[in-house]
Amino acid sequence: MKALLLEAPGRLVYRDVPAPEPAPNEVLVAVRACGICGSDVHGLDGSTGRRIPPLIMGHEAAGVIAATGAEVIDWEIGERVTFDSTIYRLDDWFTHRGLPNLSDGRMVLGVAPGDYRRDGCFAEFVAVPQHILYAIPDGVSFEQAALVEPVAVALHALRLVPIESGDVALVMGAGMIGICLVQALRAAGCSCVVVADLDPARLEPGLLKVLLTP
Repeated sequence: MKALLLEAPGRLVYRDVPAPEPAPNEVLVAVRACGICGSDVHGLDGSTGRRIPPLIMGHEAAGVIAATGAEVIDWEIGERVTFDSTIYRLDDWFTHRGLPNLSDGRMVLGVAPGDYRRDGCFAEFVAVPQHILYAIPDGVSFEQAALVEPVAVALHALRLVPIESGDVALVMGAGMIGICLVQALRAAGCSCVVVADLDPARLEPGLLKVLLTP
Protein backbone atom coordinates (compact mmCIF):
# COMPACT_ATOMS: atom_id res chain seq x y z
CA MET A 1 0.00 0.00 0.00
CA LYS A 2 1.01 3.64 -0.36
CA ALA A 3 1.77 5.61 2.80
CA LEU A 4 3.41 8.79 4.04
CA LEU A 5 6.31 7.50 6.10
CA LEU A 6 8.15 9.69 8.59
CA GLU A 7 11.71 8.50 7.95
CA ALA A 8 13.46 11.19 9.98
CA PRO A 9 12.66 14.64 11.39
CA GLY A 10 11.77 16.83 8.42
CA ARG A 11 11.62 13.87 6.04
CA LEU A 12 8.14 12.60 5.11
CA VAL A 13 8.28 10.17 2.17
CA TYR A 14 5.43 8.81 0.01
CA ARG A 15 6.31 5.17 -0.57
CA ASP A 16 5.14 1.56 -0.76
CA VAL A 17 4.93 -0.27 2.57
CA PRO A 18 3.33 -3.57 3.59
CA ALA A 19 -0.39 -3.31 4.35
CA PRO A 20 -1.30 -4.12 7.97
CA GLU A 21 -2.77 -7.52 8.77
CA PRO A 22 -5.83 -7.15 11.05
CA ALA A 23 -5.80 -9.21 14.24
CA PRO A 24 -8.82 -11.47 14.93
CA ASN A 25 -10.65 -8.64 16.75
CA GLU A 26 -9.66 -5.93 14.27
CA VAL A 27 -10.93 -4.55 10.98
CA LEU A 28 -8.90 -3.22 8.10
CA VAL A 29 -10.09 0.27 7.16
CA ALA A 30 -9.48 1.78 3.73
CA VAL A 31 -8.73 5.39 4.68
CA ARG A 32 -10.78 7.98 2.79
CA ALA A 33 -9.91 11.11 4.81
CA CYS A 34 -7.37 11.96 7.51
CA GLY A 35 -6.77 15.18 9.42
CA ILE A 36 -3.37 16.63 10.29
CA CYS A 37 -3.07 17.18 14.04
CA GLY A 38 -0.68 19.71 15.54
CA SER A 39 1.04 16.74 17.18
CA ASP A 40 1.71 15.30 13.70
CA VAL A 41 3.40 18.59 12.77
CA HIS A 42 5.55 18.25 15.89
CA GLY A 43 6.38 14.72 14.80
CA LEU A 44 7.50 16.02 11.42
CA ASP A 45 9.74 18.76 12.83
CA GLY A 46 11.18 16.44 15.48
CA SER A 47 10.04 18.53 18.45
CA THR A 48 8.20 15.64 20.13
CA GLY A 49 9.55 12.41 21.54
CA ARG A 50 6.28 10.61 20.88
CA ARG A 51 6.78 10.05 17.16
CA ILE A 52 10.11 8.31 16.75
CA PRO A 53 10.82 7.46 13.07
CA PRO A 54 10.21 5.40 11.07
CA LEU A 55 6.48 5.82 11.55
CA ILE A 56 3.19 6.33 9.71
CA MET A 57 1.49 9.17 11.58
CA GLY A 58 -2.18 10.28 11.55
CA HIS A 59 -4.98 9.55 14.00
CA GLU A 60 -7.99 11.65 12.88
CA ALA A 61 -9.50 9.56 10.12
CA ALA A 62 -12.49 7.91 8.50
CA GLY A 63 -12.94 5.30 5.82
CA VAL A 64 -14.55 2.05 4.68
CA ILE A 65 -14.13 -1.42 6.18
CA ALA A 66 -12.10 -3.44 3.68
CA ALA A 67 -11.62 -6.66 5.69
CA THR A 68 -12.58 -8.12 9.07
CA GLY A 69 -10.79 -10.40 11.52
CA ALA A 70 -12.17 -13.80 12.45
CA GLU A 71 -13.63 -12.60 15.77
CA VAL A 72 -15.26 -9.41 14.47
CA ILE A 73 -19.04 -9.22 14.92
CA ASP A 74 -21.65 -6.61 13.97
CA TRP A 75 -19.36 -4.96 11.41
CA GLU A 76 -19.40 -5.70 7.70
CA ILE A 77 -17.12 -5.03 4.75
CA GLY A 78 -18.18 -1.82 3.02
CA GLU A 79 -19.47 -0.01 6.12
CA ARG A 80 -18.38 3.60 6.53
CA VAL A 81 -16.64 4.15 9.86
CA THR A 82 -14.57 6.46 11.98
CA PHE A 83 -12.77 5.48 15.17
CA ASP A 84 -11.09 6.58 18.39
CA SER A 85 -7.48 7.70 18.19
CA THR A 86 -6.66 5.74 21.35
CA ILE A 87 -6.60 1.94 21.42
CA TYR A 88 -7.52 0.73 24.89
CA ARG A 89 -8.22 -2.55 26.65
CA LEU A 90 -11.73 -3.70 27.52
CA ASP A 91 -10.69 -5.69 30.62
CA ASP A 92 -9.11 -2.72 32.35
CA TRP A 93 -9.93 -1.03 35.69
CA PHE A 94 -10.08 2.39 34.05
CA THR A 95 -12.17 1.24 31.10
CA HIS A 96 -14.72 -0.35 33.45
CA ARG A 97 -15.10 3.06 35.09
CA GLY A 98 -15.62 4.96 31.85
CA LEU A 99 -12.02 6.21 31.61
CA PRO A 100 -10.58 4.23 28.66
CA ASN A 101 -8.17 7.10 27.89
CA LEU A 102 -6.29 6.07 31.07
CA SER A 103 -6.28 2.34 30.29
CA ASP A 104 -3.07 0.48 31.12
CA GLY A 105 -1.09 -0.30 28.00
CA ARG A 106 -3.13 2.08 25.84
CA MET A 107 -1.74 3.07 22.45
CA VAL A 108 -2.43 6.00 20.17
CA LEU A 109 -2.62 5.56 16.42
CA GLY A 110 0.31 7.11 14.59
CA VAL A 111 2.46 7.31 17.71
CA ALA A 112 5.81 5.71 18.64
CA PRO A 113 7.09 7.01 22.00
CA GLY A 114 9.67 4.27 22.44
CA ASP A 115 7.78 1.65 24.45
CA TYR A 116 5.43 0.90 21.54
CA ARG A 117 4.90 1.71 17.88
CA ARG A 118 1.45 1.92 16.27
CA ASP A 119 1.27 3.02 12.64
CA GLY A 120 -1.53 5.44 11.85
CA CYS A 121 -3.71 6.71 9.07
CA PHE A 122 -1.47 8.59 6.62
CA ALA A 123 -1.81 5.48 4.48
CA GLU A 124 -4.22 3.60 2.25
CA PHE A 125 -5.13 1.19 5.07
CA VAL A 126 -5.06 1.04 8.85
CA ALA A 127 -6.00 -1.80 11.23
CA VAL A 128 -8.04 -0.94 14.34
CA PRO A 129 -9.92 -2.96 16.99
CA GLN A 130 -13.65 -3.33 16.45
CA HIS A 131 -14.49 -1.81 19.86
CA ILE A 132 -13.20 1.65 18.88
CA LEU A 133 -15.29 1.88 15.68
CA TYR A 134 -18.23 4.22 15.09
CA ALA A 135 -20.59 4.07 12.12
CA ILE A 136 -20.77 7.22 10.01
CA PRO A 137 -24.38 8.40 9.62
CA ASP A 138 -25.83 9.00 6.17
CA GLY A 139 -25.25 12.57 5.08
CA VAL A 140 -21.93 12.89 6.94
CA SER A 141 -18.90 12.98 4.65
CA PHE A 142 -15.60 11.22 5.31
CA GLU A 143 -13.97 14.62 5.77
CA GLN A 144 -16.52 15.59 8.41
CA ALA A 145 -16.24 12.23 10.16
CA ALA A 146 -12.45 12.54 10.33
CA LEU A 147 -12.95 15.64 12.50
CA VAL A 148 -14.91 13.78 15.18
CA GLU A 149 -11.85 13.54 17.45
CA PRO A 150 -10.99 17.27 17.60
CA VAL A 151 -14.68 18.15 17.88
CA ALA A 152 -14.98 15.71 20.79
CA VAL A 153 -12.04 17.40 22.52
CA ALA A 154 -13.80 20.76 22.22
CA LEU A 155 -17.09 19.35 23.50
CA HIS A 156 -15.29 17.75 26.44
CA ALA A 157 -13.84 21.15 27.37
CA LEU A 158 -17.33 22.62 27.18
CA ARG A 159 -18.64 19.90 29.49
CA LEU A 160 -15.92 20.67 32.05
CA VAL A 161 -16.92 24.35 32.11
CA PRO A 162 -20.73 24.37 31.86
CA ILE A 163 -22.05 27.24 29.76
CA GLU A 164 -25.43 28.88 30.20
CA SER A 165 -27.37 30.84 27.61
CA GLY A 166 -26.14 34.43 27.46
CA ASP A 167 -22.69 33.76 28.91
CA VAL A 168 -19.52 35.43 27.58
CA ALA A 169 -16.63 33.07 26.82
CA LEU A 170 -12.92 33.47 26.04
CA VAL A 171 -11.14 30.94 23.81
CA MET A 172 -7.36 30.98 24.07
CA GLY A 173 -5.99 29.75 20.76
CA ALA A 174 -7.68 29.73 17.34
CA GLY A 175 -6.28 26.46 16.11
CA MET A 176 -8.37 23.51 15.01
CA ILE A 177 -9.75 22.66 18.45
CA GLY A 178 -10.17 26.34 19.30
CA ILE A 179 -12.26 26.82 16.17
CA CYS A 180 -14.37 23.79 17.10
CA LEU A 181 -14.79 25.21 20.59
CA VAL A 182 -16.00 28.55 19.19
CA GLN A 183 -18.69 26.74 17.23
CA ALA A 184 -19.67 24.66 20.27
CA LEU A 185 -19.93 27.76 22.48
CA ARG A 186 -22.17 29.49 19.96
CA ALA A 187 -24.38 26.41 19.77
CA ALA A 188 -24.52 26.37 23.59
CA GLY A 189 -26.02 29.87 23.57
CA CYS A 190 -23.09 32.17 24.39
CA SER A 191 -23.97 35.79 23.65
CA CYS A 192 -20.31 36.69 23.01
CA VAL A 193 -17.21 34.61 22.23
CA VAL A 194 -13.82 36.31 22.41
CA VAL A 195 -10.90 34.61 20.63
CA ALA A 196 -7.22 35.26 21.38
CA ASP A 197 -4.16 33.89 19.58
CA LEU A 198 -0.47 34.73 19.19
CA ASP A 199 -0.65 34.14 15.42
CA PRO A 200 -2.23 37.18 13.70
CA ALA A 201 -3.16 35.07 10.66
CA ARG A 202 -5.57 33.07 12.81
CA LEU A 203 -7.40 36.25 13.79
CA GLU A 204 -8.19 37.43 10.28
CA PRO A 205 -11.51 39.34 10.40
CA GLY A 206 -13.03 37.29 7.57
CA LEU A 207 -12.36 33.99 9.36
CA LEU A 208 -13.67 35.18 12.72
CA LYS A 209 -16.77 36.67 11.11
CA VAL A 210 -17.65 33.24 9.74
CA LEU A 211 -16.98 31.57 13.08
CA LEU A 212 -18.82 34.04 15.27
CA THR A 213 -21.91 34.60 13.14
CA PRO A 214 -24.87 32.73 14.69
